[in-house]
Amino acid sequence: MSTSIPASRPIRRRPRDRRATILAAAADAFSQAGYHGTSMTDIATAVGISSTALYRHFRNKQELLGHCLMSGLDSTVARLDAAAAHDVSGHRVFEELVAIALELRGLPRLWQLEFRNLASAHRRSVLIRAVRLTRHLRRAVRAHRPELPDKDAELLSWCILSVAVSPSYHRQELPTTAFTSILEAAILRLLTTELPPGGATPPTSRPSTSPPHSADFERAIRPERLIGAAARLFNSRGYAAVGIEDIGAAVGVRGPALYHHFSSKADLLNEIIVRNEQWIGLYTARALAEGRDAREAVHLLLESFVGFALQQPDLLGTTVSEVGHLPEPQAEHYRRIHRDGILGWARLLQSADSELTPPEARILIQAISTVVIDAVRNPRALSRQNLAGALIAIGDRIVLHD
Repeated sequence: MSTSIPASRPIRRRPRDRRATILAAAADAFSQAGYHGTSMTDIATAVGISSTALYRHFRNKQELLGHCLMSGLDSTVARLDAAAAHDVSGHRVFEELVAIALELRGLPRLWQLEFRNLASAHRRSVLIRAVRLTRHLRRAVRAHRPELPDKDAELLSWCILSVAVSPSYHRQELPTTAFTSILEAAILRLLTTELPPGGATPPTSRPSTSPPHSADFERAIRPERLIGAAARLFNSRGYAAVGIEDIGAAVGVRGPALYHHFSSKADLLNEIIVRNEQWIGLYTARALAEGRDAREAVHLLLESFVGFALQQPDLLGTTVSEVGHLPEPQAEHYRRIHRDGILGWARLLQSADSELTPPEARILIQAISTVVIDAVRNPRALSRQNLAGALIAIGDRIVLHD
């Protein structure tokens, strides 16, 4: 009687790159659905592992977000280190930055929108890496423009970063060589911008007390106060981290008086986005009516957008980052309005410069939009005197070559 020896079961080994695979899947998930809209189960499913296996690598979602950002920034800084070492002119640094931004297209958006959800230790770590990154850009700007004051070199370096990472905020697709060419040319034009004089903005004095308002007046303006408070809180903390009671407390309204105006924070978010679109429609119509030709209309549109962004940063910031929290039909409606606005601006730019193709025009409009939105979120940029004039000059240089 013969006996057979049972075959031994194959030993399953954990892939060596499992951690990197998890980080890539998590970065993609966070970029698509946001931090609060993504679960550890979602990420585990995307990788093809169990949630238990995922927790062997990362204790929780917040830790995973931190490592996503640090990993992406570590790779970016290492490549810029190498580029700077091989080219003291700084040009290789700009080329490498654009290449990284197109390869890691979701990372900049993830950094901009989800930094507020990091643990404090990871925030510090991310900021240290960001300082190293921007230091490379300032040195590269200095190599091209040694005469610039420190404030100007710093502002140009931030704006160059915004141009490079702008593809993270749209879905326009082009062959990599064409995309790279457009962005690099925009950066080189930006680099030659003649900025208006700028220094630190002097502090503004405000009266320590406001005259009392009548009860009737307070009731009349209460909806506006609630919308303003909601926009500030959503823009600074994120929609998911804010309750409607937080919004009411910010303006001293509680209980039934709060729900008399808005039944939910989703209603407030919708109203904020409606206001944003109303502003855009108003200044777009004005620019088109007052422009004597396409070039002047593009300039007036840029001028109006910069003014709006500086006056209403919370409306703009909330619309950019939080629209996905609306019910999908509403969210898609506003995304379509936004796309139509970009397309309209791009067509106007094509009228001003007939050599531009539609994709090129859209990429340039997205680039200057990102420059402005990033600037009004940057406390150091906001401390600059005549930031509006500087941003208008940069935008004109990028899209009109003025």
